[in-house]
Amino acid sequence: MLINPLAPLTNANLNAGKSNISNAKCVLVVNGADSKRTIFLTDSGGTAIGSFTLPRYAMVKVTKGKNDLLYAAENAAGTGDANSIFVTFTKIAFTD
Repeated sequence: MLINPLAPLTNANLNAGKSNISNAKCVLVVNGADSKRTIFLTDSGGTAIGSFTLPRYAMVKVTKGKNDLLYAAENAAGTGDANSIFVTFTKIAFTD
């Protein structure tokens, strides 16, 4: 997989830490935890657009609107310990 990073990686833990990831339209999401994590996508007002489960040690590319927000949580309820989520987000160029 070829990745072209456009900004440093960042954390966006729990709803309070959600981020537009430098206004990214494409984001590399990496789960460094030893268990699955839930990734949430909301619009700029915080209204849920969707969510998915990311398996342990997995990575995925997510497309989104530049103002949409992403965050990670330990579970589908959107909760957990912000210090033990271990998910990073990196703005990247579109790749195939």
